[in-house]
Amino acid sequence: MKFSLLSRSSRTFFVLLCSFGLAISNASAELKVAMVDMTTLLNNYHKTKTAELEDKVNRDAIQKGDAERASAMSAVGEELRKLGLDYRDPQISPEKRTSIAAEAKDRQDTLEVLKKERDEYLSRSSRALSQKMVAIMDEIRTEVIAAVNKHAEGAEVDYVFDESGLTTTQVPFIVYVRNRVDITADVLKLLNKDAPEAPAKGE
Repeated sequence: MKFSLLSRSSRTFFVLLCSFGLAISNASAELKVAMVDMTTLLNNYHKTKTAELEDKVNRDAIQKGDAERASAMSAVGEELRKLGLDYRDPQISPEKRTSIAAEAKDRQDTLEVLKKERDEYLSRSSRALSQKMVAIMDEIRTEVIAAVNKHAEGAEVDYVFDESGLTTTQVPFIVYVRNRVDITADVLKLLNKDAPEAPAKGE
């Protein structure tokens, strides 16, 4: 049995694409097809790099906040440990033991509150940051696509295909294009024309 490079849905799309391409070719011998690597564009767009740095700063801040809460919990845990030692001291009076037990109960309640607050902090902060990054990346993708369209229009390109797209078998969806024109570098230059200058070393 021959191994199929395309899934059923991909084969259907491929057949339609070929048929459509042949129909267009018959209608015009000047059909111009270009290729672009969207992964390269997205990863090397200066706004993506800025977003990644911002994401790291925010995640570091979340980790710092979590460490502070973990430290507070550790301090309460140490107090509980010492109270446990005092409670087991055979020399203390029943009244003192009762007082220690009440204090330990209060410390245990405090620890539970701190744990709940820490869990909520991590969940809330991580969710908010993830939503923010999704919105930023959606905006970046929109800008990248707009740049591809702008360049394609200026170059009078009829169709642009993403050569980084893979099928379900991890094979490039577009395997071969005759007289391929790769516009990745040109679009990347367009995207980064207004990129801020990198700070000089030592600054």
